[in-house]
Amino acid sequence: MPIDEIADRYGISERTAYRDLKALEEAGVPIGIETGKGYYILRGYHLPPVVFSKGEAMSLLAAERLMQQWNNTELGKAYHSALDKIRSTLPPEEKDFFEAMDDHVGTLYPEVIHTELADSNIFSFLQQAIFKNEIIEIKYKRPYGEEILNRKIEPLGLLVRGRNWYLAGWCRLRDDYRMFRLDRFETYKTTGEKLPSPPVHTLKEFHELTLHREHELKEVTVWFRKDMAGYVGDQKYWHGWAWEKVTGDGVEMTFLTPSIDYTARWLLTWGKNVRVVHSDEMKETLKRISEELFEHYSTPERKI
Repeated sequence: MPIDEIADRYGISERTAYRDLKALEEAGVPIGIETGKGYYILRGYHLPPVVFSKGEAMSLLAAERLMQQWNNTELGKAYHSALDKIRSTLPPEEKDFFEAMDDHVGTLYPEVIHTELADSNIFSFLQQAIFKNEIIEIKYKRPYGEEILNRKIEPLGLLVRGRNWYLAGWCRLRDDYRMFRLDRFETYKTTGEKLPSPPVHTLKEFHELTLHREHELKEVTVWFRKDMAGYVGDQKYWHGWAWEKVTGDGVEMTFLTPSIDYTARWLLTWGKNVRVVHSDEMKETLKRISEELFEHYSTPERKI
């Protein structure tokens, strides 16, 4: 690790970092340096067991609850195994605190937090493919249909979005960056073909292009009746909530949304408890959708 990274990680100056490394060497820790790369500890040397503070242990316990939706996957099982090892290293007094808090930290709706991948070994496969810079071939099932497509992908990274895991990669069929949901993989295998070095396509570029595509944002300000605003909850974040202010009889929320149509359909669920303050496009979209609904329910149903 370079000296500047060491200093940054521990919030110290580079001079202090050099002094601490020297102190470790004098204490018998076999530290080496490789030109252009930084400092390292000789392979095979074992440091004393790591002791976690209460705050660190609690953060791991909280993360365990967030991992519950992937309990049945290889990733979830590996996390729980690691946490069990951490529990065993805690001092007695910290272990008592950890066990007591274990019964008092949970998720609000555990019954809906359940995601199971069709193949629990897919994480290991993709991790190895990314590490080895290998192109993979998959059979991918498209949503809402039975069509299965063969894809050759340059795997770039594993991403989590909502309750699902995705592979970010360069799709050679579409000749573009794409995200592939892991539970839609029918089959997968390596092709034996290596990516060029340095790679033509990168995860950094994927992020930049994705953000550009998805976040050509439009500003919308909406008034919610005050007694209704509290029920909005986390839903507002799904539609690009940016800020809000309390008015005399309600709350004005400003959204930066990538989709006027999507947010409009959500706003309609609030009926007369919501009013568009700013965005002519949103007003026109709400009007159009409302007219379509009126026409739909005014037309007598045809008997089949």
